[in-house]
Amino acid sequence: MITQYDIDWGPMAAATVVSVLPTLVLFAAIRRYIVEGLTAGAVKG
Repeated sequence: MITQYDIDWGPMAAATVVSVLPTLVLFAAIRRYIVEGLTAGAVKG
């Protein structure tokens, strides 16, 4: 994608979206459990 004289921004942006999207989907799916775990650990006693 990066050559000596040019940078192909389109394919580079597409590759970035494809690599970041699974992480965002996973986080959205387990966000509730993350918040529950953080608040349960913060309770004293």
